[in-house]
Amino acid sequence: MRKAGDDIVKDTFGRKVRELRLSLSMSQADLADRTETRQAFISEIERGEANPTLDSILRIATALGVEVVELFDSRQ
Repeated sequence: MRKAGDDIVKDTFGRKVRELRLSLSMSQADLADRTETRQAFISEIERGEANPTLDSILRIATALGVEVVELFDSRQ
């Protein structure tokens, strides 16, 4: 299987969402409630399996209290 650039971006995004969510002691269900989506969708995002819309990305950033760009930053 190839690891396309978009897969790398989705993996980075998902890891960052999970890292920030956990740093806020927030469950996936909490984040789903705050973003008006399903917990399963948050789980898919964190595993790099979902392809969220720009609207979803904006809602996630807002719920986590960060700028959108921070969700794509692969630096630790």
